[in-house]
Amino acid sequence: MNPKDFQMKLSGVCFSILLLILLGCSSAEVPSEVSGMVFLGSEPLAEGNIIFESLDNSKAPGAGVIKGGRYTVQVLPGSKKVKIQASKPGSKIDPVMKSAIPESILGPEYNEKTTLKADIKPGKNEKVDFQVKQIGMK
Repeated sequence: MNPKDFQMKLSGVCFSILLLILLGCSSAEVPSEVSGMVFLGSEPLAEGNIIFESLDNSKAPGAGVIKGGRYTVQVLPGSKKVKIQASKPGSKIDPVMKSAIPESILGPEYNEKTTLKADIKPGKNEKVDFQVKQIGMK
């Protein structure tokens, strides 16, 4: 193979690799920063967890901690179902851990059977707030 043919083949291979890298980078989704408040009634939820899941479970969920009602989490863009979890020490004692088993203070409509939704856009999503009610409260 003469040097000119080798150089042409090498250029073609380099171009193909570069094209694959660029296509891979452009199709990768960048997580968005989502922040907001969670209110229990009219007060900020003291502490809990928040989870953003894609409606069809096709993307990795984003999750974070709620402290003083506030949260900030990294979430892939798209339509999401939102689960909020909060608990208090229960009356039953775990025999192994010797501590109270936590009991949820929120109904299933906020976690395993959530009705909460959010549409996450690329970039920063601020003031994505949620209102929840304690079990037994209207």
